[in-house]
Amino acid sequence: MRNFTTYLNFLVLLLALPFQASAQKNAPCGMTLESSKEVKRQMMENRAEMRDYVFDRAGVTYVPIRFYLVAKSDGTGRPSERLALRAMCNLNESYAEQDVQFYLKEFKYYNNSDVYSNAINNGSKIKTQMIYNALNIFIVDDVGEDLVLAYYQPPATGPNKSDWIVAIQSAVDDDHTLAHEMGHYFSLPHPFFGWEETVIGWDPAINGNPVGIWSPDGDTRNEFVNGSNCDDAGDNICDTPADYMFPYPGSDNCTYNLDAKDPSGALLAPEMKNFMNYAECGDYFFTPNQKENIQNSLFSTSRNYINPGIVPNTNEVSGTPTLVAPGNNIKIDTYNSILFEWTAISGADRYLLEISPVGSGNTQRLIVFGTNHLATNLEANRNYFWRVLGFNEYYTCAGFSSQNILKTGDLLNDATIVPSINDWSVEPNPVRSNASFFVNVTSNNGVKAKVSIYSITGQTLSESEYSFNGGFSTLEIPTNGLAPGMYIVALQTEAGTKTKRIAIVE
Repeated sequence: MRNFTTYLNFLVLLLALPFQASAQKNAPCGMTLESSKEVKRQMMENRAEMRDYVFDRAGVTYVPIRFYLVAKSDGTGRPSERLALRAMCNLNESYAEQDVQFYLKEFKYYNNSDVYSNAINNGSKIKTQMIYNALNIFIVDDVGEDLVLAYYQPPATGPNKSDWIVAIQSAVDDDHTLAHEMGHYFSLPHPFFGWEETVIGWDPAINGNPVGIWSPDGDTRNEFVNGSNCDDAGDNICDTPADYMFPYPGSDNCTYNLDAKDPSGALLAPEMKNFMNYAECGDYFFTPNQKENIQNSLFSTSRNYINPGIVPNTNEVSGTPTLVAPGNNIKIDTYNSILFEWTAISGADRYLLEISPVGSGNTQRLIVFGTNHLATNLEANRNYFWRVLGFNEYYTCAGFSSQNILKTGDLLNDATIVPSINDWSVEPNPVRSNASFFVNVTSNNGVKAKVSIYSITGQTLSESEYSFNGGFSTLEIPTNGLAPGMYIVALQTEAGTKTKRIAIVE
């Protein structure tokens, strides 16, 4: 986590009811009065709904997450999948004691420069991307408000339902930011509820010492140190100590050393390490009552869509892949058909392959469900680094393999590379969605081949081994499950690989 030198450099949270960014005009810290009240209102509603609910205290609830990796409109600047995987790893560690764990539903790739650099003022565009069958997290470059690292967008229910989280890529994988926002998603207010709209928190010259009965929002009672009014004051959570949002440079950022007094004159002792506070401490935690409110939210009707009762693959991923081919410091004569291979590792059922040009250029990042990938879009006479990371939908904490370097040549891979095949074709092309196309092969003596289908970005979608007879033979391939678009069909034999493009249309 980054070290900040002033209070305003700490994590700030911006909650805005449907797309009303202007509501924060008197809230330089980012928390609006309206948004704070919406989170607290939902917490109280959940308590009422779940009052007689019998929780399974021995079970873990698995929550699906959909990460939107937001790029500029031209596709540049996109956060990496590895960043999101690290963020989920840290999030699971933070919520392990709550018997709440998260797993990867999917990655979505959204190109919009407005959302990329100014998310808070483009909520209507985010709204168009929402799919309510997983918890939706948008990773962007900039929220659009100075020093705001992340925000949760309520409400969770009603005609204006939003219910998403936005975080900037430079902070999403630290040990506080996303866990803090997830607390708000699960309807936890700040411990200093009622004080969010002050500029620097409690100031004796402005707020008095002792403070008055009412917090600066004018509508919330200040909590007493002895907790006698905790059910109707502050954050309405009784085991979070009274807190009036303190200017942390007045302490050492983690150890409170001020002399604020509650309305009765008792000295405060706020908990700086609470996940829902702003201080940078490490060793953050939720109180037992906060955990109860998280459970209330998770099992409430407002969150049915993130509680499908699914148990994902929870096998631990151990080790890192060993890179097989191309070997390190190898020159490949061709450039448009290079097969990357690596070893499988225990627990992993998918791999993140990164292929990075040396010097300038964009890194290709590919999710591969297997241990090889055919790259068809590398540049000629170019050096590339490549490495692989294994993971599954739940365990995302493993690291990358070692890194190999290769150099492409200038030969174009064509039919002469596979002399055992006289001719081949893919027909019909284009092919209609949910119909079949045929791979037709003419060979002298027959040939065994692996027939693969790749997305246009190189993701392996299907693979099958097939023996083509001598003369003319054909293989039928259904397109069921493939969305309309452009795909690559690869024919790989011991002598080499050939590729063709095929279009699937409505």
